[in-house]
Amino acid sequence: MLHPFSRVSPIQELQMVTVTDENVHNLAVDGTFDDAQNIVKALFNDVEFKKTQRLGAVNSINWARVLAQIVYYIYAHCRVAPSAESPVIFSVPTGNFGNVLAGYYAQQMGLPVEKLIVATNSNDILHRLFSKGEYHQEDVQETLSPSMDIQISSNLERYLYDLCDKDPKILRSWMMEFQASGKLTLTGNHLKKAQAQFESVRVDDEETVATIQEVHSKHGYLLDPHSAVGYAAAQKISSSNPVISLACAHPAKFAGPIERATGNPPPEPTELANLRNRDTRCHRLPATAEAVRAFLEKTVYKHD
Repeated sequence: MLHPFSRVSPIQELQMVTVTDENVHNLAVDGTFDDAQNIVKALFNDVEFKKTQRLGAVNSINWARVLAQIVYYIYAHCRVAPSAESPVIFSVPTGNFGNVLAGYYAQQMGLPVEKLIVATNSNDILHRLFSKGEYHQEDVQETLSPSMDIQISSNLERYLYDLCDKDPKILRSWMMEFQASGKLTLTGNHLKKAQAQFESVRVDDEETVATIQEVHSKHGYLLDPHSAVGYAAAQKISSSNPVISLACAHPAKFAGPIERATGNPPPEPTELANLRNRDTRCHRLPATAEAVRAFLEKTVYKHD
């Protein structure tokens, strides 16, 4: 399991590092989520290494993850929409563009979706893309919603392939431009098409805390910071159709922001509280593909 050192909440970290089975190795890299994803992609692009080590991924880099997520868009529509033909709106907190991509595929399969809202925190590269056509990389900011602290959305490439009418030459030129300069700019019909399919909203930490406080005060419901970003974005959308805001995590995983918003720490389920008493194991590495490769070659069982 790979995560950026000190860039996840304490409970998130414990959920990983307390898994001490002999065949599980927790790696904390000195970098960001983007660095961790770049390491995985670099190792996967080494076809010989991938083959000999039998590498696979269970995050949204793996198409199977996105495929499974399509299901709950359909389920949510069935629960909320007045009829099978009635359109709904989905507000999706996102950094890596995986979850909302599943919503896009559900829409392409025929699910009546009026609009998909891309809800970002201060790491708003996706908001800038859909609002201005500017997918321009900036430094990653640490926020109260750390799982969205991303400036390179690895699943966006899958959407861009559709956006350019599945023309590999156009997609290749876009991705090479971004790799070389950190900038990809959509204009003309490509931008109009993207804006017809997605709307975007940026929600900073101050608004995230205010949203958690408001929802808890009015409804007695605790939102985690990521879900609060999606909820806040949903409030900004005007439509006569139902708006479904996707939730992300248990609020107890983000005690700091919850206490800041409500004045009290969130109730902690026994399963999470018990993590504090368990043994831990984690290896801290530089944020390079070479360091992770060396660890795998030295530590992980090599297949015949």
